[in-house]
Amino acid sequence: MKKHVFSLQSLFKTKAYENKTQLFVGILNTFTVSKPTRHQTTMPNLILHLAKCTVFLLIALLATTLACWFTPAGNDYQRELNDLASAAAHRPALKPAETAFNNAYYWFAKSALTAHPKDAQQALAAFATATNTQPVSAELLLLKASFNLKWHRIPAAKADLAQLGALSNDPRVQILHADIAVQEGDYPAALASYTQRLNHQRNWDTLARLAYLRAKLGDPKTADELYIAAEAELSAKDMRAFAWLELQRGYLALSAGDYPRADTHYQAAEHAYSGYWLSQDYRAEWYAAQRNYPAAIQTYLALIACSKRPEHYHALGDLYLFMNQPELAKPWHDAALAAYMAAVQRGETQYYHTLSAFYADTRTDGALAITYAQQDVRLRPNVGTRDALAWAYFRAERYPEAAAEMQRALAYGWQDAHLFYHAAMIFLAAGPTALGQHYLNLAATLNPHYTDFHAHR
Repeated sequence: MKKHVFSLQSLFKTKAYENKTQLFVGILNTFTVSKPTRHQTTMPNLILHLAKCTVFLLIALLATTLACWFTPAGNDYQRELNDLASAAAHRPALKPAETAFNNAYYWFAKSALTAHPKDAQQALAAFATATNTQPVSAELLLLKASFNLKWHRIPAAKADLAQLGALSNDPRVQILHADIAVQEGDYPAALASYTQRLNHQRNWDTLARLAYLRAKLGDPKTADELYIAAEAELSAKDMRAFAWLELQRGYLALSAGDYPRADTHYQAAEHAYSGYWLSQDYRAEWYAAQRNYPAAIQTYLALIACSKRPEHYHALGDLYLFMNQPELAKPWHDAALAAYMAAVQRGETQYYHTLSAFYADTRTDGALAITYAQQDVRLRPNVGTRDALAWAYFRAERYPEAAAEMQRALAYGWQDAHLFYHAAMIFLAAGPTALGQHYLNLAATLNPHYTDFHAHR
């Protein structure tokens, strides 16, 4: 054990901690847990193996937490967080309504940066305080509508916008209505609204919204051109936005099975805006898709230690399942499920889609998958939620209902390899089998590597 402690100290004393992936390779190579052989599967040996796995996970968590502490404070992400906190702390004393607005803005901005559920809870509380402090400004309602939309609180976002009737021609209001149309599956209305806004004024975020829809509707070349046009609208101060756009371009490439091109864009994002958890999220999936499992695991562990988002617990658990190591997957899946259910019990809705996927693909409980998918469809009737419901019916072996719901999902015209894979499996089970084979061929055409690991998004 003394040797292990020395190894950790040596790693932290070097500059290796500046590259977390190298650090975790060193740490996790020190502690090796292999799968038990057939001759080691007696009950005592299995218990010993599970104990080793538990120790391994605890050591990994400790190592990644220490690495998070050693993260240089000068990275772009941490600097932006610090600047937000500093600006909030040094605001002068204002009238109650202004103070409440500023507090709501701070938590809105922080939750948008971190995407952490606890920051979102703080933002929700700050918005509640601000809306109870008169007068309520249009700016506050716009912020609140944007926040509610991001966290899948569609009825609340609509209620916020309904109070802005006098500003119905405001571009910000129109864009939010278009975003709601996307969530509700009205893609033609959203396309028309984004295009109309761009005819009046070009800005990067509207171009990016249009790019997303063009990609999903089967035109990745135009989508990439729109992302490039969006980057051209940015200033030198917008490096996080540039990084985000590069991640989208990388994901376009990844979704087509072009891993080298995805890497080019992911590197550009990492260089443009350092320390960004979202870059590491995409990078971990990239590693896993190519079966570079040590690097993927270490990247997910870094994310978990520093961001503590349940989606990353879920993804790491899924990766272990993909690697056929369910004993290592279980604690991460348990942690993800606990966080998801805590959110549901608070009345939050953003994890319905994730819970449906969890019970369809991770714990394979078709009935529960249907429950959460149906709740999500009622809230957001779009291609993604209908695909999830069809897949949940499939897992419950309710094949005629799965086929009917999949037909509804396919009617949107989405071009996605994983959607087509679900369609293939459903029609192979429900018939006609020729249609199932057709969608298998389409999936392979869109992405020759569609069976590789992918994270639920």
